[in-house]
Amino acid sequence: MGNSRFRNAPFFIFFLVVFASSAALAEISPKQLLNNIFQPSTPNEYYASYVSIRPSGMQFSDVYSGVVNKGRYKRTVLSGDVDIEVLSSPMAVSYYDAKTEQKISYPKEFLNSQLELLSSSLEKVRNYYSIQVVENAERVAERETYRLSVMAKLPGRYSRVYWIDKSNFIILRLDVLDTDGQLIERIKCTSLVFKEQEKHKLIVSKDKEQFYELDVQLKPLSDRIKLGWLPDEYEIVSSIDVLNGDAIETQFMLSDGFSKITVMINPHHTVSSTIDANHERDAWQKYVINSDGQQVVVSGDVPLAIVKKIATNISR
Repeated sequence: MGNSRFRNAPFFIFFLVVFASSAALAEISPKQLLNNIFQPSTPNEYYASYVSIRPSGMQFSDVYSGVVNKGRYKRTVLSGDVDIEVLSSPMAVSYYDAKTEQKISYPKEFLNSQLELLSSSLEKVRNYYSIQVVENAERVAERETYRLSVMAKLPGRYSRVYWIDKSNFIILRLDVLDTDGQLIERIKCTSLVFKEQEKHKLIVSKDKEQFYELDVQLKPLSDRIKLGWLPDEYEIVSSIDVLNGDAIETQFMLSDGFSKITVMINPHHTVSSTIDANHERDAWQKYVINSDGQQVVVSGDVPLAIVKKIATNISR
């Protein structure tokens, strides 16, 4: 469909975490902390820079966040191998690919982050993740922080630890740990500046009229697609169709209330199953199957064995 770069773009944008040697339990609860992250009493306008360190390489991003008509807007510029700008609004997340001059806008609920999912299902998720907030953790970007740990109890899941600005509840650091507790990815804020937002910073810097927009439609689960296996506690939380000319790609978002897996099925796309970005030790895994004119792509923030088992158990 020509939008394979977009199909991975949502998953470059998950921020923050890491452990400190000594810390005390925080007076704030996980629920209160999450509420402050997503419903701050005084929305802040800021600029931030992040670096992502993975086995597959480093990536940099710049974030401009502000408030327009009482709604939070954020623009993220990804640099490195990917030249994509992301504009997030209360209703949608739009991706602008400079190379293909394509735009795709996902409904916001389809791309809820791990912490947004956790906030909406905290008590359920406690059954299979240990969740704890401590304070006096190390400073990040010269800011005092809370540390939120979300540690997997069930197999086949990664754990995450978030460093969150104590005053403004901005996620400043993320460590992703594999099933053996080993660090596999770190995303860290290197600069954070609070200032009145320049409104033009919330508009994609390139001319929007140049971009061809792919059509995205929310859809119920198709009876033609059978997911033969899912990890414990995972379920389908959203489904969409992405239309590009006469090609229709169906995407399903799966979640256990925190971790996320995406299934993409495209009956019109037959390409090589070689995946340049498939590094088994990165935090985001991807597995592709091409057969009978149908391509299945399963990706997620879980071990490669999990995404492979889901992909090989999908039928029509």
